[in-house]
Amino acid sequence: MPIPIVESKYTSMYFHEEHRLFEQFWYPESEFMTEEDFKQIHLSWVQKLIKHRYNIHRALLDNLHNLFEMSSELQQWHDQHIHQVVLQNLPDGPNLKVAIVASEDFLTQLGIEHTFLKNQELNSNVYYFTNIREARDWIMKRNI
Repeated sequence: MPIPIVESKYTSMYFHEEHRLFEQFWYPESEFMTEEDFKQIHLSWVQKLIKHRYNIHRALLDNLHNLFEMSSELQQWHDQHIHQVVLQNLPDGPNLKVAIVASEDFLTQLGIEHTFLKNQELNSNVYYFTNIREARDWIMKRNI
């Protein structure tokens, strides 16, 4: 049974304890999200991660409907305040396996890839897919 972490009109995040899996799904409304909305959503998720000590070893990020374009400043903020904090608070952060479903929007996808490229520690375990089924199949077969 998935545990809801964050639910908004822009995105939903869940933790599946039995699979040690974090999932994030984006919605088309994300096109209208502000940078402040983005920050609040992600800070909320990080606070819950720290509070509940989720034992996450896999992440499935469905960005297919993510239409939010991240500025380079927001990418840097995300790396410092989200990526780094998440990795420090996971049981085996550097070995987190990440499956990302690519966004339909080219500029959004470019920003997502750029954000992950900044974090070389995590980048070697990140793989991109064009649909959720392939991503889920891959992430669930990964040894953890």
